[in-house]
Amino acid sequence: MTKKFEYLWKNTVSAIVEYNMKTREVSVTNFTDDNIKRPFGVKTSPTFKDLERFFESRCFPKERGNCKQLLDDLGLNCYNPFDIVRITHGRQYEDYAWIRFEGEQLDYERDIKLRD
Repeated sequence: MTKKFEYLWKNTVSAIVEYNMKTREVSVTNFTDDNIKRPFGVKTSPTFKDLERFFESRCFPKERGNCKQLLDDLGLNCYNPFDIVRITHGRQYEDYAWIRFEGEQLDYERDIKLRD
């Protein structure tokens, strides 16, 4: 089954990514030339491993001292970047990028914003 998400910079869609967990196929449609605002940077034909690395990059580190507590807070039993990003939307304090999964009606200002 193919899944889809939008990668956004604030409320602007930078890319749409489609992936299939079973076939491990990934495709990306970028809407910007700014590699900082693209989920895979210069790569236009990402692999499933690239997708896994991307999700990991949008999570807290597995080695973090309070990782177990963070997982508990998220209602998770184990460290799985796909699950973590599904809950956190890949939000990070360092940038304005985030992930909106298919079917979600989230807005940056109302639902995602961590800083001004």
